[in-house]
Amino acid sequence: MSIIFSDRSMKYLLALLLFLLPLAGHSTDKHKEKAKHIPVSRWKEVKSLKLDSVTVVPLTDTMFIAFRAHDSFAYHGMNGYLYRGLYIIDLDAGTLDFGYSKYKLLNRKPDLLVLADDLGIYQFSIDSSDTVAKIVLPGKDSAYPVTDIDQMIGHWTVYKRTADGPVSNADYSETIKAVYITGQGTENKLGYVYCSADADDEPSWYIKVYTVDQVLDCDGKSNRSFRVLRCQKGELILEEKGMKYYLKQFK
Repeated sequence: MSIIFSDRSMKYLLALLLFLLPLAGHSTDKHKEKAKHIPVSRWKEVKSLKLDSVTVVPLTDTMFIAFRAHDSFAYHGMNGYLYRGLYIIDLDAGTLDFGYSKYKLLNRKPDLLVLADDLGIYQFSIDSSDTVAKIVLPGKDSAYPVTDIDQMIGHWTVYKRTADGPVSNADYSETIKAVYITGQGTENKLGYVYCSADADDEPSWYIKVYTVDQVLDCDGKSNRSFRVLRCQKGELILEEKGMKYYLKQFK
């Protein structure tokens, strides 16, 4: 049995095909674009093989990889140096480039990541362990650890202050009104701290280092150190000498 289309039917069919083809191409491009990025996640090396894919190599320095927002990463061995930077996925070449090192991306699934280089093949699974103890605020809910300056990037404005003594006695040339955290930059400054008397383009302090103890060490018109108590759910809490600053990113 043959099906005969009228001229009008053929016109409708051709119009429908012309409409659907760009959508199909857009879907493919969108899927390919998504594949260029890895969701925020932490991975732990669970097996190391030689290039023959059979011989197991004992793990002597387990590798950990953390994929973060904005195509950034951090990876290190069990007792090794912590590497940070931006990663690039080349889908055509099938590679994952960390800048410090480059791997062939052999497999990538929600619960499995397989990389390879000239020395061997490395299998990773999702790392769900707590690598850093949580900080608990007295009388408040628990706060997740702020282990990296990148977790605080943004322009933060103080909306509340509490102190051991009367807040009205605060010195406005020292009292913080805003913090602008940029992360690593070309001037070796991680950000800027403004007091209530500062103009928008003249911060009194700059952040020179973020320590493992969750402290922002600042320099400028004086040396200051702010302990980071919390950075989650759109709120940043800093403490200095009994004064707590509560900051938000207002739009």
